[in-house]
Amino acid sequence: MTAGLALTGTTAASASASTPALSASPTAIAVGETTTLTATGLGGMDSIGFGLGTPASGVLLASTGDSGSKTLNVPVSGGQATAFFRASQTGSFFVDISNGERPLAQVQITVTGSAPQPTQDSQTPIIEVGSPLVVGQTTQVVAKVAGLQTVDFGLDSPDAGSFSSGSSSGPSVTAPASNGTATVDFTPSREGSVTIALSDGETVLASAVVQVSPAPATPTAAPTATATPSASPTPTATSDSGSILPWILLGVALLVIIGLTVWLILSRRRAAARGTDDTPQA
Repeated sequence: MTAGLALTGTTAASASASTPALSASPTAIAVGETTTLTATGLGGMDSIGFGLGTPASGVLLASTGDSGSKTLNVPVSGGQATAFFRASQTGSFFVDISNGERPLAQVQITVTGSAPQPTQDSQTPIIEVGSPLVVGQTTQVVAKVAGLQTVDFGLDSPDAGSFSSGSSSGPSVTAPASNGTATVDFTPSREGSVTIALSDGETVLASAVVQVSPAPATPTAAPTATATPSASPTPTATSDSGSILPWILLGVALLVIIGLTVWLILSRRRAAARGTDDTPQA
């Protein structure tokens, strides 16, 4: 299966580097059935237009779940684009691609009046994608393969996404087939061109190149402004006047006492001196 996927990727890369080309898988369907249209060699283009050579032959779809239209404009990624055609009448019809000015390539599709009976030898395996692929969003992938009890789903690269079937999941899974149909969920993990392949476990039975759109941008919530608390003023240290005042009073009292003591001593000395001076001489 890995070798088959590598070969598919190499073929797609070679086609995208050459002139525009359009292919259908399968090229023969019944009324009401859908075929996958793959345009390659679209390097340098942003989009490509799909159109019906006979408008009454059916409708074109961006995904198998759409209601469809007669013309379709599809974005180009990696030089490739994918669309679907659902037939509404029998006959042989052409689908073409154009750049808006002139046709670039076409493919012929044969439509029968009734769906062929599913037999292992006659039914061509088909891959149908349930909705436009977006990174991170899950959609269904349906495989129509007759004569098998199980079907292997795989990707061209492990980083392309993950399948889920029952309790198993990963870049490749095995899913049970009932009445020729097997269904899995697929969640792409990168945008651009992705190849989905079907295998019986040994041989690649079918492959489809699909385009994955980027995930829609998620608006980022604006951060809420948080008020920054202002620094509280640091209180200025104040002296404890209550504890200093007694010492001041004590100092004043000592000075007063000392002053009085000195005054008394001096007064007595002066008095004594005056008494000596007043004593009469013999």
